[in-house]
Amino acid sequence: MLNIAKIKTIIIEDDPNAQEYLASILSRNCKDIQIIGYADRVEKAINLINKENPELVFMDIELKDGLAFEIFDTIKNPNFEVIFITAYDNFIKKAIDHYAFSFIVKPIEQEKLITTVNRYINLKERLFTISKYNLLSNFLNTQDSNLLLHTGKEHVSIKITSIIKYIADGNYTQFHLNDGKVYLASNSLKYYNDLLADKRFFKAHRSIVINIDFIESIYKKETIILKNKEKINVSVRNKPHLMKLINMLS
Repeated sequence: MLNIAKIKTIIIEDDPNAQEYLASILSRNCKDIQIIGYADRVEKAINLINKENPELVFMDIELKDGLAFEIFDTIKNPNFEVIFITAYDNFIKKAIDHYAFSFIVKPIEQEKLITTVNRYINLKERLFTISKYNLLSNFLNTQDSNLLLHTGKEHVSIKITSIIKYIADGNYTQFHLNDGKVYLASNSLKYYNDLLADKRFFKAHRSIVINIDFIESIYKKETIILKNKEKINVSVRNKPHLMKLINMLS
């Protein structure tokens, strides 16, 4: 009988119950997976990865001693696939999704987990690469980072700091840049609002969001004047948020 090598797998998870639940699903449903170790902290995870050289790593993002992303500050050229685990449907999850990494959301859904693992087993398709991770890391940690826009035919990389505004266009979104270029991205305004929630943008009304770094002045606490002299009225619903913005900029 042909002896097929199993996939050496590490689970990085600081919740013992989640760790046990994840392991039990894998052991019952994914016979090609061999769990060779567990870690609940960044430092322990680094040591375990270096020692065991896994092929697959399940990685909870928020650990007891920091974010799991810190692992890649030490392991510069990872040769394993990563499936991220996140407990929060926040902008971090949105960013992971945007940069096309594998991930599952807590509470872990068995069907989603099995589908994600089987896709890797059947296709041996690595979604994690260090170049994509660097884009993700820069996006999460710096304001002057790049955003990938899917324009239908290609992905265009633009500087977030170059965006003057973005506008709803049906199920699409127009991005207006400070060099005059306009891109039509194949995602909704809400998608980008969630993705850019931690960046310096203000929603003037339901169909337009502006980069606050391009604000020149605010007229009568209801109209925003941009540096290109464009005037944008703020909806009644968003005027309380405008007051917070005024206080922040004052």
